[in-house]
Amino acid sequence: MPRIRTVKPEFWEDELLGVLPRDARLLFIATFNMADDEGLLRWTPAYVKAQAFMYDDDLTVGDVGKLMQCLTDAGLVFPFIAGAARQQMAVVVNFRKHQRINRPQKSKLPPPSTGAWQVREMYARRDGWVCQLCGGEIPRALVVNDGHNLAVDHIRPVAAGGTDHPSNVRAVHQVCERGRRGTPGGEEFIPPAGLAGLEDSLNESLNRSREVREDSLNDPVNKSHAPSNFEAETDTRGENFSLNHSLTEGKGREQGRERKGTPPPPCGDLSGSPAVTQTGERAIEDRMSDAFLERYKTGNTYGQRQVRKTIADTLANGTQPNELWAALERLGAASKPVTAGTLQFAFSEIRRVAQTANVIALPSGQHLTGTDAKVAGWMAIAEQLRQNGGPA
Repeated sequence: MPRIRTVKPEFWEDELLGVLPRDARLLFIATFNMADDEGLLRWTPAYVKAQAFMYDDDLTVGDVGKLMQCLTDAGLVFPFIAGAARQQMAVVVNFRKHQRINRPQKSKLPPPSTGAWQVREMYARRDGWVCQLCGGEIPRALVVNDGHNLAVDHIRPVAAGGTDHPSNVRAVHQVCERGRRGTPGGEEFIPPAGLAGLEDSLNESLNRSREVREDSLNDPVNKSHAPSNFEAETDTRGENFSLNHSLTEGKGREQGRERKGTPPPPCGDLSGSPAVTQTGERAIEDRMSDAFLERYKTGNTYGQRQVRKTIADTLANGTQPNELWAALERLGAASKPVTAGTLQFAFSEIRRVAQTANVIALPSGQHLTGTDAKVAGWMAIAEQLRQNGGPA
Protein backbone atom coordinates (compact mmCIF):
# COMPACT_ATOMS: atom_id res chain seq x y z
CA MET A 1 0.00 0.00 0.00
CA PRO A 2 1.48 3.43 -0.92
CA ARG A 3 2.45 5.66 2.00
CA ILE A 4 2.82 9.41 2.51
CA ARG A 5 6.49 10.35 2.44
CA THR A 6 8.61 13.50 2.29
CA VAL A 7 11.45 14.66 0.02
CA LYS A 8 14.15 16.77 1.62
CA PRO A 9 15.47 19.89 -0.21
CA GLU A 10 18.98 18.38 -0.11
CA PHE A 11 17.75 15.62 -2.43
CA TRP A 12 18.10 17.90 -5.48
CA GLU A 13 21.68 18.89 -4.59
CA ASP A 14 23.00 15.36 -4.07
CA GLU A 15 25.95 14.76 -6.42
CA LEU A 16 25.35 11.01 -6.65
CA LEU A 17 21.72 11.48 -7.65
CA GLY A 18 22.63 14.30 -10.00
CA VAL A 19 24.50 12.01 -12.39
CA LEU A 20 21.61 9.53 -12.67
CA PRO A 21 19.07 9.70 -15.52
CA ARG A 22 16.06 11.87 -14.78
CA ASP A 23 13.64 8.94 -14.81
CA ALA A 24 15.90 7.04 -12.40
CA ARG A 25 15.72 9.96 -9.96
CA LEU A 26 11.95 9.96 -10.28
CA LEU A 27 11.89 6.23 -9.62
CA PHE A 28 14.02 6.67 -6.51
CA ILE A 29 11.45 9.12 -5.12
CA ALA A 30 8.73 6.62 -5.99
CA THR A 31 10.48 3.96 -3.90
CA PHE A 32 9.77 6.08 -0.81
CA ASN A 33 6.04 5.68 -1.42
CA MET A 34 6.26 2.00 -2.37
CA ALA A 35 8.42 0.99 0.61
CA ASP A 36 7.01 0.09 3.99
CA ASP A 37 8.24 1.68 7.22
CA GLU A 38 11.36 -0.52 7.15
CA GLY A 39 12.27 0.60 3.63
CA LEU A 40 11.33 -2.78 2.12
CA LEU A 41 9.43 -3.12 -1.15
CA ARG A 42 8.68 -5.58 -3.93
CA TRP A 43 11.27 -5.22 -6.69
CA THR A 44 10.11 -6.59 -10.03
CA PRO A 45 9.98 -4.45 -13.20
CA ALA A 46 6.32 -5.23 -13.84
CA TYR A 47 5.27 -4.25 -10.32
CA VAL A 48 7.41 -1.09 -10.27
CA LYS A 49 6.06 0.06 -13.64
CA ALA A 50 2.48 -0.49 -12.49
CA GLN A 51 3.13 1.56 -9.36
CA ALA A 52 5.38 4.38 -10.58
CA PHE A 53 4.86 4.65 -14.36
CA MET A 54 1.32 3.37 -14.92
CA TYR A 55 0.43 6.16 -17.39
CA ASP A 56 3.77 6.24 -19.26
CA ASP A 57 3.21 4.20 -22.41
CA ASP A 58 6.62 5.23 -23.77
CA LEU A 59 8.32 3.24 -20.98
CA THR A 60 8.34 -0.53 -21.37
CA VAL A 61 8.87 -3.04 -18.59
CA GLY A 62 12.40 -3.51 -19.93
CA ASP A 63 13.05 0.24 -19.69
CA VAL A 64 11.89 0.25 -16.08
CA GLY A 65 14.22 -2.68 -15.39
CA LYS A 66 17.16 -0.56 -16.63
CA LEU A 67 16.14 2.31 -14.36
CA MET A 68 15.98 -0.11 -11.44
CA GLN A 69 19.48 -1.31 -12.30
CA CYS A 70 20.71 2.31 -12.19
CA LEU A 71 19.55 2.62 -8.58
CA THR A 72 21.12 -0.74 -7.71
CA ASP A 73 24.46 0.15 -9.31
CA ALA A 74 24.50 3.47 -7.45
CA GLY A 75 24.03 1.64 -4.14
CA LEU A 76 20.75 3.43 -3.39
CA VAL A 77 18.63 0.27 -3.48
CA PHE A 78 19.73 -3.22 -2.44
CA PRO A 79 17.86 -6.11 -4.17
CA PHE A 80 17.60 -9.57 -2.65
CA ILE A 81 15.62 -12.81 -2.80
CA ALA A 82 13.70 -13.75 0.34
CA GLY A 83 10.72 -15.61 1.70
CA ALA A 84 9.39 -19.09 1.13
CA ALA A 85 8.18 -18.02 -2.31
CA ARG A 86 11.66 -16.59 -3.17
CA GLN A 87 10.23 -13.18 -3.88
CA GLN A 88 12.29 -10.47 -5.52
CA MET A 89 12.52 -7.78 -2.86
CA ALA A 90 14.64 -4.69 -2.22
CA VAL A 91 15.51 -2.33 0.60
CA VAL A 92 16.11 1.42 0.24
CA VAL A 93 19.54 1.47 1.85
CA ASN A 94 19.38 4.82 3.65
CA PHE A 95 15.60 4.86 4.07
CA ARG A 96 15.61 6.06 7.69
CA LYS A 97 17.95 8.90 6.69
CA HIS A 98 15.50 10.04 4.02
CA GLN A 99 12.35 9.54 6.10
CA ARG A 100 11.35 10.20 9.68
CA ILE A 101 8.68 7.65 10.52
CA ASN A 102 6.03 8.55 13.07
CA ARG A 103 4.68 5.48 14.84
CA PRO A 104 6.26 2.94 12.45
CA GLN A 105 4.18 -0.10 11.60
CA LYS A 106 5.54 -3.62 11.70
CA SER A 107 6.72 -4.81 8.30
CA LYS A 108 4.86 -7.64 6.60
CA LEU A 109 7.66 -8.21 4.09
CA PRO A 110 10.61 -10.58 4.68
CA PRO A 111 13.91 -8.80 5.39
CA PRO A 112 17.30 -9.79 3.93
CA SER A 113 18.99 -12.32 6.18
CA THR A 114 22.19 -11.19 7.84
CA GLY A 115 23.62 -14.64 7.10
CA ALA A 116 24.65 -13.43 3.63
CA TRP A 117 27.90 -11.45 3.45
CA GLN A 118 26.44 -9.06 0.86
CA VAL A 119 23.76 -8.06 3.37
CA ARG A 120 26.28 -7.41 6.13
CA GLU A 121 28.40 -5.35 3.77
CA MET A 122 25.33 -3.35 2.72
CA TYR A 123 24.67 -2.42 6.34
CA ALA A 124 28.34 -1.46 6.74
CA ARG A 125 28.05 0.92 3.76
CA ARG A 126 24.81 2.30 5.19
CA ASP A 127 26.54 2.99 8.52
CA GLY A 128 29.64 4.46 6.87
CA TRP A 129 31.90 1.54 7.88
CA VAL A 130 31.76 2.85 11.45
CA CYS A 131 31.06 0.57 14.41
CA GLN A 132 27.75 1.64 15.91
CA LEU A 133 28.86 0.50 19.38
CA CYS A 134 32.38 1.87 19.86
CA GLY A 135 32.45 4.48 17.06
CA GLY A 136 35.64 3.11 15.52
CA GLU A 137 36.22 2.48 11.83
CA ILE A 138 35.61 -1.03 10.45
CA PRO A 139 38.20 -2.43 7.99
CA ARG A 140 36.78 -2.91 4.51
CA ALA A 141 38.96 -5.95 3.78
CA LEU A 142 39.77 -8.95 5.97
CA VAL A 143 42.49 -8.32 8.55
CA VAL A 144 44.47 -10.77 10.67
CA ASN A 145 42.78 -9.64 13.88
CA ASP A 146 39.34 -11.21 13.42
CA GLY A 147 37.89 -9.10 16.21
CA HIS A 148 38.24 -5.97 14.09
CA ASN A 149 36.37 -7.40 11.09
CA LEU A 150 32.76 -6.62 10.23
CA ALA A 151 29.80 -8.14 12.05
CA VAL A 152 26.18 -7.10 12.54
CA ASP A 153 24.43 -6.55 15.84
CA HIS A 154 20.72 -6.84 16.53
CA ILE A 155 19.55 -3.91 18.63
CA ARG A 156 16.87 -6.14 20.07
CA PRO A 157 18.49 -9.58 20.36
CA VAL A 158 17.03 -12.39 18.30
CA ALA A 159 16.61 -14.41 21.49
CA ALA A 160 14.34 -11.63 22.80
CA GLY A 161 12.21 -11.53 19.66
CA GLY A 162 14.37 -9.30 17.49
CA THR A 163 14.32 -9.66 13.70
CA ASP A 164 16.62 -9.04 10.75
CA HIS A 165 14.65 -5.96 9.66
CA PRO A 166 16.90 -2.97 8.81
CA SER A 167 15.82 -0.83 11.77
CA ASN A 168 17.00 -3.59 14.15
CA VAL A 169 20.40 -4.20 12.52
CA ARG A 170 23.61 -2.19 12.76
CA ALA A 171 27.23 -2.67 11.66
CA VAL A 172 29.80 -3.33 14.41
CA HIS A 173 33.19 -4.92 15.04
CA GLN A 174 33.09 -8.63 15.76
CA VAL A 175 34.71 -8.09 19.16
CA CYS A 176 32.15 -5.38 20.02
CA GLU A 177 29.29 -7.65 19.02
CA ARG A 178 30.64 -10.40 21.29
CA GLY A 179 31.19 -7.89 24.08
CA ARG A 180 27.63 -6.58 23.88
CA ARG A 181 26.28 -10.13 24.11
CA GLY A 182 28.16 -10.47 27.39
CA THR A 183 26.88 -7.15 28.75
CA PRO A 184 23.84 -7.49 31.05
CA GLY A 185 20.76 -5.67 29.84
CA GLY A 186 20.52 -2.03 30.88
CA GLU A 187 24.26 -1.60 31.52
CA GLU A 188 26.33 0.82 29.47
CA PHE A 189 28.42 -0.82 26.75
CA ILE A 190 32.16 -0.54 27.39
CA PRO A 191 34.46 -1.09 24.36
CA PRO A 192 36.34 -4.35 24.94
CA ALA A 193 40.09 -4.63 25.27
CA GLY A 194 40.15 -6.60 21.99
CA LEU A 195 39.97 -3.29 20.08
CA ALA A 196 43.64 -2.70 20.84
CA GLY A 197 45.63 -2.45 17.63
CA LEU A 198 42.65 -1.27 15.56
CA GLU A 199 44.74 1.39 13.78
CA ASP A 200 47.22 -1.27 12.63
CA SER A 201 44.35 -3.35 11.26
CA LEU A 202 42.98 -0.35 9.33
CA ASN A 203 46.41 0.35 7.84
CA GLU A 204 46.72 -3.29 6.89
CA SER A 205 43.34 -3.11 5.15
CA LEU A 206 44.42 -0.02 3.17
CA ASN A 207 47.76 -1.57 2.20
CA ARG A 208 46.11 -4.78 1.06
CA SER A 209 43.64 -2.85 -1.06
CA ARG A 210 46.49 -0.92 -2.67
CA GLU A 211 48.40 -4.14 -3.41
CA VAL A 212 45.31 -5.60 -5.06
CA ARG A 213 44.92 -2.53 -7.26
CA GLU A 214 48.59 -2.67 -8.27
CA ASP A 215 48.37 -6.39 -9.05
CA SER A 216 45.24 -5.94 -11.15
CA LEU A 217 46.83 -3.09 -13.12
CA ASN A 218 50.14 -4.88 -13.67
CA ASP A 219 48.56 -8.24 -14.51
CA PRO A 220 45.26 -7.73 -16.37
CA VAL A 221 45.02 -11.44 -17.21
CA ASN A 222 45.36 -12.87 -13.70
CA LYS A 223 43.47 -10.24 -11.73
CA SER A 224 43.66 -10.62 -7.97
CA HIS A 225 40.62 -9.99 -5.83
CA ALA A 226 40.86 -8.63 -2.32
CA PRO A 227 39.82 -11.18 0.27
CA SER A 228 36.24 -10.50 1.15
CA ASN A 229 35.17 -9.98 4.72
CA PHE A 230 32.80 -12.91 4.29
CA GLU A 231 32.23 -16.31 2.74
CA ALA A 232 30.94 -17.24 -0.73
CA GLU A 233 27.78 -15.69 -2.21
CA THR A 234 24.57 -16.93 -0.67
CA ASP A 235 20.96 -15.99 -0.84
CA THR A 236 19.16 -14.61 2.19
CA ARG A 237 18.49 -18.14 3.43
CA GLY A 238 22.17 -19.10 3.28
CA GLU A 239 21.89 -21.27 0.13
CA ASN A 240 23.95 -20.92 -3.02
CA PHE A 241 22.10 -19.39 -5.93
CA SER A 242 22.74 -18.24 -9.48
CA LEU A 243 24.09 -14.85 -10.57
CA ASN A 244 20.63 -13.96 -11.84
CA HIS A 245 19.51 -13.90 -8.21
CA SER A 246 22.73 -12.41 -6.83
CA LEU A 247 22.25 -9.71 -4.23
CA THR A 248 24.98 -7.44 -5.51
CA GLU A 249 26.61 -9.44 -8.30
CA GLY A 250 29.94 -9.34 -6.42
CA LYS A 251 29.85 -5.57 -5.90
CA GLY A 252 31.31 -4.35 -2.65
CA ARG A 253 34.50 -6.37 -2.97
CA GLU A 254 37.60 -4.24 -3.20
CA GLN A 255 38.12 -5.16 -6.84
CA GLY A 256 34.50 -4.29 -7.64
CA ARG A 257 34.61 -0.98 -5.77
CA GLU A 258 37.81 -0.08 -7.52
CA ARG A 259 36.11 1.17 -10.65
CA LYS A 260 32.50 1.48 -9.53
CA GLY A 261 31.52 5.15 -9.59
CA THR A 262 35.09 6.31 -10.31
CA PRO A 263 35.03 9.17 -12.83
CA PRO A 264 36.88 8.74 -16.15
CA PRO A 265 39.91 10.94 -16.90
CA PRO A 266 39.09 14.17 -18.75
CA CYS A 267 40.55 15.08 -22.12
CA GLY A 268 43.08 17.80 -22.70
CA ASP A 269 46.45 18.84 -21.29
CA LEU A 270 46.45 20.23 -17.78
CA SER A 271 50.18 20.65 -17.43
CA GLY A 272 49.66 24.05 -15.83
CA SER A 273 48.35 22.47 -12.62
CA PRO A 274 50.97 21.43 -10.03
CA ALA A 275 50.71 17.67 -9.66
CA VAL A 276 52.11 15.64 -6.78
CA THR A 277 54.72 13.29 -8.18
CA GLN A 278 55.81 9.89 -6.92
CA THR A 279 59.06 10.07 -4.98
CA GLY A 280 60.59 7.83 -2.38
CA GLU A 281 58.61 4.93 -1.01
CA ARG A 282 55.35 6.70 -0.22
CA ALA A 283 52.48 6.05 -2.63
CA ILE A 284 51.32 8.95 -4.75
CA GLU A 285 47.81 8.78 -3.28
CA ASP A 286 49.30 9.38 0.19
CA ARG A 287 51.32 12.36 -0.98
CA MET A 288 48.41 13.82 -2.91
CA SER A 289 46.04 13.36 0.04
CA ASP A 290 48.48 15.07 2.41
CA ALA A 291 49.01 17.96 -0.01
CA PHE A 292 45.26 18.45 -0.46
CA LEU A 293 44.47 18.33 3.26
CA GLU A 294 47.34 20.65 4.13
CA ARG A 295 45.96 23.23 1.73
CA TYR A 296 42.20 22.88 2.18
CA LYS A 297 41.39 21.09 5.46
CA THR A 298 41.25 24.27 7.54
CA GLY A 299 37.63 25.33 7.84
CA ASN A 300 36.33 22.19 6.11
CA THR A 301 35.32 18.73 7.34
CA TYR A 302 37.46 16.59 5.04
CA GLY A 303 38.24 13.12 6.36
CA GLN A 304 41.68 11.78 5.57
CA ARG A 305 40.56 8.23 4.79
CA GLN A 306 37.69 9.33 2.54
CA VAL A 307 39.92 11.73 0.59
CA ARG A 308 42.69 9.14 0.23
CA LYS A 309 40.32 6.38 -0.91
CA THR A 310 38.71 8.61 -3.55
CA ILE A 311 42.13 9.69 -4.84
CA ALA A 312 43.43 6.10 -4.90
CA ASP A 313 40.36 4.80 -6.76
CA THR A 314 40.55 7.61 -9.32
CA LEU A 315 44.27 7.02 -9.97
CA ALA A 316 43.61 3.28 -10.29
CA ASN A 317 41.10 4.08 -13.03
CA GLY A 318 43.86 5.60 -15.17
CA THR A 319 43.47 9.29 -14.37
CA GLN A 320 46.68 11.30 -14.72
CA PRO A 321 47.92 12.99 -11.51
CA ASN A 322 47.90 16.45 -13.17
CA GLU A 323 44.28 15.99 -14.21
CA LEU A 324 43.22 14.72 -10.79
CA TRP A 325 45.03 17.49 -8.95
CA ALA A 326 43.30 20.15 -11.09
CA ALA A 327 39.92 18.64 -10.18
CA LEU A 328 40.85 18.46 -6.49
CA GLU A 329 41.85 22.12 -6.52
CA ARG A 330 38.41 23.03 -7.84
CA LEU A 331 36.70 21.06 -5.07
CA GLY A 332 38.96 22.39 -2.33
CA ALA A 333 38.59 26.01 -3.42
CA ALA A 334 34.79 25.62 -3.36
CA SER A 335 34.80 23.57 -0.10
CA LYS A 336 33.05 20.72 -1.93
CA PRO A 337 33.24 17.14 -0.60
CA VAL A 338 35.76 14.85 -2.29
CA THR A 339 33.73 11.97 -3.72
CA ALA A 340 33.49 10.16 -7.04
CA GLY A 341 30.38 12.20 -7.87
CA THR A 342 31.91 15.62 -7.17
CA LEU A 343 35.02 14.68 -9.14
CA GLN A 344 32.82 13.90 -12.14
CA PHE A 345 31.43 17.44 -12.04
CA ALA A 346 34.91 18.91 -11.62
CA PHE A 347 36.20 16.91 -14.58
CA SER A 348 33.25 18.03 -16.71
CA GLU A 349 34.11 21.68 -15.97
CA ILE A 350 37.72 21.04 -16.87
CA ARG A 351 36.65 19.47 -20.16
CA ARG A 352 34.57 22.50 -21.06
CA VAL A 353 37.52 24.79 -20.38
CA ALA A 354 39.83 22.57 -22.47
CA GLN A 355 37.38 22.43 -25.36
CA THR A 356 37.00 26.23 -25.52
CA ALA A 357 40.68 27.04 -24.95
CA ASN A 358 41.41 27.40 -28.70
CA VAL A 359 38.21 29.28 -29.62
CA ILE A 360 38.91 32.77 -31.01
CA ALA A 361 36.94 35.47 -29.21
CA LEU A 362 35.20 38.10 -31.31
CA PRO A 363 35.34 41.78 -30.28
CA SER A 364 31.76 41.47 -29.04
CA GLY A 365 32.80 38.79 -26.61
CA GLN A 366 31.04 36.01 -28.53
CA HIS A 367 32.81 32.74 -29.42
CA LEU A 368 32.98 30.87 -32.69
CA THR A 369 32.80 27.10 -32.72
CA GLY A 370 33.30 24.33 -35.25
CA THR A 371 34.24 25.27 -38.81
CA ASP A 372 33.76 29.00 -38.14
CA ALA A 373 36.42 28.87 -35.45
CA LYS A 374 38.89 27.14 -37.82
CA VAL A 375 38.29 29.71 -40.58
CA ALA A 376 38.73 32.57 -38.12
CA GLY A 377 41.94 30.98 -36.89
CA TRP A 378 43.45 30.75 -40.38
CA MET A 379 42.42 34.35 -41.09
CA ALA A 380 44.17 35.50 -37.95
CA ILE A 381 47.34 33.63 -38.97
CA ALA A 382 47.21 35.16 -42.45
CA GLU A 383 46.83 38.65 -40.98
CA GLN A 384 49.82 38.05 -38.71
CA LEU A 385 51.95 36.93 -41.69
CA ARG A 386 51.00 40.06 -43.62
CA GLN A 387 51.99 42.27 -40.70
CA ASN A 388 55.36 40.48 -40.46
CA GLY A 389 56.04 40.92 -44.18
CA GLY A 390 55.40 37.29 -45.07
CA PRO A 391 53.46 35.99 -48.08
CA ALA A 392 49.81 37.01 -48.09
